[in-house]
Amino acid sequence: MKPSTEVICRELGETAVLIHLGTNEIFELNPTGYRVWQLLQEGLDRDSIENRMLQEFTVEQDQLRREIGDLLAGMAARDLILDR
Repeated sequence: MKPSTEVICRELGETAVLIHLGTNEIFELNPTGYRVWQLLQEGLDRDSIENRMLQEFTVEQDQLRREIGDLLAGMAARDLILDR
């Protein structure tokens, strides 16, 4: 997966908003969601994102996997990310 070219990201402190230029939809990200977005921009795949975030955050692997899955599904449903 990779960020859509029709999406811009604006950092707001530790959080961020994504704006889809085609639909004008705004998607707010909390700090961990914003970190996922940053890692997607770096070109990391889902497994690599999970591994990196396990190193950076204190969280159970199963919980992290579910939350990343939910976030990516929500982003894909809104065309914020594309399948490569």
